[in-house]
Amino acid sequence: MLAGKIRKIFAGAIIVAASCHVQGEVPIDKLTVLNLPPASPYRLYLSDMVISHFVDSKLMIIDGESLNVIGHVALGMTGHATLTPDRSEILVSTAYMTKLNRGERIGQMDVWDATTLKLKAEINVPPKHSQSFPYRGKIRTSADGRMVFMQNSTPASSVTVVDRVAGKFVTEIATPGCWMIYVPQSVSDRFSTMCGDGTMLTVKLDAEGKALERKKSAKFFDADDDALFTSGAQADDNYTFVSFKGNVQTVNVAGDAAVAEAPWPLATAADVKAGWRPGGYQPVALHEKSGRIFVAMHAKGKEGSHKNPAKEIWAFDLAGKKRIDRAPGHHATVIAASRGDAPKVFAYSTDKSTLSVFNATGKLKHLKTAGPFAEFATQLDVQ
Repeated sequence: MLAGKIRKIFAGAIIVAASCHVQGEVPIDKLTVLNLPPASPYRLYLSDMVISHFVDSKLMIIDGESLNVIGHVALGMTGHATLTPDRSEILVSTAYMTKLNRGERIGQMDVWDATTLKLKAEINVPPKHSQSFPYRGKIRTSADGRMVFMQNSTPASSVTVVDRVAGKFVTEIATPGCWMIYVPQSVSDRFSTMCGDGTMLTVKLDAEGKALERKKSAKFFDADDDALFTSGAQADDNYTFVSFKGNVQTVNVAGDAAVAEAPWPLATAADVKAGWRPGGYQPVALHEKSGRIFVAMHAKGKEGSHKNPAKEIWAFDLAGKKRIDRAPGHHATVIAASRGDAPKVFAYSTDKSTLSVFNATGKLKHLKTAGPFAEFATQLDVQ
């Protein structure tokens, strides 16, 4: 009888074990990445340095109408991002350490598909890219998209050139005393960079992408008296900059040497008395079709206040050189404008992590503010 009970217990154990085995054969989940919806003119790309753990910097992709996050792209360690001219790819200059935050540094240009968000290519480059806040001029492409230019700092300044079509590193071009990259749209064989002596250096390239000719512009600003914000707003071959004290400076970079227009002031005498000045990380945006620029402005400005958030956003007619509107600034430190018809202005607050949207078809009209987005973002691009 005892043997019968043991046989029943043993049989039951086999059944339980068999049922556990059956339950254990659950299909393994496969992680997938959905394609992004078709891009609207208001898709946003927000570069987040994630300053508390910047080995994990990222690009947030945001629907600029709903203000919903629709995707992320990894930027590696203090990575910098740009879009190709046709908006089909996201290019990233970055670094990876073999032991996360130490070890051997690997330099790389990552190529991501802007629709599927899948990694398309990894191109090895010298491990020299500037490990600093994201700005538009840290990585740019030539007008035809073939050449990619990456800002280096070792701390000596230089520019890495990558042939995107061939998928290879081409050369490193020394740019001592000069910083950031500005490319024209009418030609693809050159780039310019802003220099501390108040000039711009233009480097002309040969067919392979190597330096062929270098020419400096005439001096057009004084970095000690009234420095320019290096984040400029581009329209064709022209970049429009604002200065720390509130002057507008437009520079054409299409020729063998850059040519600057005469500067003009943003503020009236009364505004100057109240201390109104530009501020932030990306303080000027331009809507090319309407010929308007938008500037993040703060009152009671002084030496050292050039990163202050906006008390107001001012709109100007660029051709007429006059202010046409002013609106609450929503603490913005980064502003960008959409392209094409029905313009919108987007204002991001780095310290509050909020994103505000304005209809800019006529007067600036605030539509909504949402957040938080990102941890420490200093660059915003629009589709």
